Amino acid sequence: MHRRLALFPDTTEVASTEEGKQLFIAGCDVAALAAKHGTPLYLYDRASLDNALAAYRRGLSSTYAGPSGITYAGKAFLCTAIAQWAAQEGLWVDCAGLGEVALARAAGVPRAQIVAHGVNKGKEELAAAVRYAGTLVIDHLAELERLAQLWQPGSPFPELWLRYQPGVVVDTHAYIQTGQHESKFGMGEEEAVASAALCRALGLPLTGLHFHLGSQIRDRVPVCDALTKTLDLAERIGLGGTWALSPGGGWGVAYREQDLPQPDIAAYARSVGELVATGCRARGLPLPRIQLEPGRSLVARAGVAVYRVGGTKRMPHRRWVLLDGGLADNLRPALYGACYSALPVCDPERPDIGPATLAGPYCESSDVLIHDLPLPELGTGELVALPVSGAYQLSMASNYNGARRPAVLWLEQGRAQLIQVRESLDDLVRRDRPLAASRGAMPGPTAYTKYQALGNDYLVVDPASLAAELTPEQIARVCDRHYGAGSDGLLLGPFRDEVCDFRLRLFNPDGGEFEKSGNGLRIFARALWDQGLVGSEPFTLATPGGPVTARVAQEGKRVTVQMGRVSFDSRRIPVAGPPREVLEETLEAAGRRFRYCAATVGNPHCVVLCDAVSAEEARRWGPAIEADARFPNRTNVQFLRVLDRRQIQIEIWERGAGYTLASGSSSCAAAAVAHRLGLCDAEIEVHMPGGMIEVSIAPDWSVTMAGAVSRVGSGLLSPEIFSTEEGQGR
Repeated sequence: MHRRLALFPDTTEVASTEEGKQLFIAGCDVAALAAKHGTPLYLYDRASLDNALAAYRRGLSSTYAGPSGITYAGKAFLCTAIAQWAAQEGLWVDCAGLGEVALARAAGVPRAQIVAHGVNKGKEELAAAVRYAGTLVIDHLAELERLAQLWQPGSPFPELWLRYQPGVVVDTHAYIQTGQHESKFGMGEEEAVASAALCRALGLPLTGLHFHLGSQIRDRVPVCDALTKTLDLAERIGLGGTWALSPGGGWGVAYREQDLPQPDIAAYARSVGELVATGCRARGLPLPRIQLEPGRSLVARAGVAVYRVGGTKRMPHRRWVLLDGGLADNLRPALYGACYSALPVCDPERPDIGPATLAGPYCESSDVLIHDLPLPELGTGELVALPVSGAYQLSMASNYNGARRPAVLWLEQGRAQLIQVRESLDDLVRRDRPLAASRGAMPGPTAYTKYQALGNDYLVVDPASLAAELTPEQIARVCDRHYGAGSDGLLLGPFRDEVCDFRLRLFNPDGGEFEKSGNGLRIFARALWDQGLVGSEPFTLATPGGPVTARVAQEGKRVTVQMGRVSFDSRRIPVAGPPREVLEETLEAAGRRFRYCAATVGNPHCVVLCDAVSAEEARRWGPAIEADARFPNRTNVQFLRVLDRRQIQIEIWERGAGYTLASGSSSCAAAAVAHRLGLCDAEIEVHMPGGMIEVSIAPDWSVTMAGAVSRVGSGLLSPEIFSTEEGQGR
């Protein structure tokens, strides 16, 4: 048992509890974590990650005088928390594809620390790399030619490395060899020379070479052979000055006790540094920045998978132990015969009774995690822990047989933090799109997420989940607070847009489409952030009322939107009558006279100037002002009271929605009117029943608003909500 325990994270121990001896990791009771979060469950130990990283840095710094760094290979396992850890530790993050780039950005990884990788990057992937990555690894000449179409001298552009195929074979499974001749990865020497020539001809910033021999390597000799060939290539293509050399990653780990001791990370890093230094001196090359790219050897030992036993089957020559997870969360044994070990979580020191084969619940004979491992008697409901489960398991997990991908916990100094929630049954159908409905048929289940900003709530629906466009009547049913999900409106998106990063459509609770909503846009920006489609950098949204720029901060909790320019021009709002700025005019509605200004920030607003404001007044007079004939498109109405030079108070009657606790565009319009009349400064706090929002007004009358947004929840809209039959309440 003690030898098997050496496979587990560095902080693992067996401790005595009231229930007996139990497995603990980072001071956390594994059985208690499984009871709270369910199984299958994945645990990641921060200390083991830190220790492996320190070994890499120690090995490089001991022998190499040039610059060096570590890139975390995101394909091993990437989520927001892991990417945050990498960024905090100064690691670069290797991202293979748009999804991993989006995860890195959502985690706040700086552009300079994002490396864009991939075998066959299309235009979309290349465009994202140009926009978000500090380094882009070119796989082949045709890819470079596609990239050249995006090259704009003087604009920000990633540094380029060529992925070289050195023709070196490593002793590992054929499916994880990548550096040999005839591999699909990288380019041979002559193609690399041609690519370097094209870079120089076009002025592209070629600054480095990269290779990767494969995965689960335990022998340093082939790595050194490949480094020698790569230095020869660097000399041939004339790399010099400040340049980079990445020998990839792939250093192995021990998965079973017979594989111990663990391959020496520091010795591997030392050998790389020594060979590069010696090779550069022999060739007259300046020392490059060595950028090692470990994945498995950083994260594998930090991870543990925990399963619950459902039962055992005894055959004449085999003892089956049936677990509640397997192939769906760990494909490696079925894919390339990977071998593992395991221990019971409770009383792990008890004696073995013979070999056991651990299998999962899925409909494949290959769903076997471990063959013939000596284990004690395991009863129904017991927990089993599989060490070295941190790499290439969750990153290749699937929903086979409708499996839900497991929860993931981050363990650090006695604390356990949930960093990935277990998928829900709703998640399984969230991406589905039902067949087009026949005439009179109801749409299928439709996924939505609900958010609120200062009490202004919207449902966000992805158009990909809809079989057909929703009618105004259906939208009204969805938004109804008695018969539907209930909201101040519905946001449909994202759609592709030729100019902006994303496009959306906005609907009032009466089903009518409208131009722009400040809180709606802030909510939509938060939804994009939650989906990993945006990070902390500004992005643009196309709306019927014009484009806006948004930015998400504070882990998604604060969203800023640049709403564009406010205008008081009657032709743009619009307001009937001769062309003019609509300032301090009067209107009569329902027998009462009001002093008002009108403005647009992409949608119409009538700002009524008041000595005092109340919800009762807004409800009483708002409908008549909204429908006043001078506003041909109807109007939003704000009842405004100026508190001081930096604060105003408003009550809101929203076009198509009625009385509303808060509104972003209403806040912008009211603040702009107060500033235009000289009553307030350019930085204004707008107080509403739903809360306060900050509005800034620039000299060119562009307005920016910022405030909190929170996620309320998500679910599925039942097909019954779309019914037009009697008794549905509409």
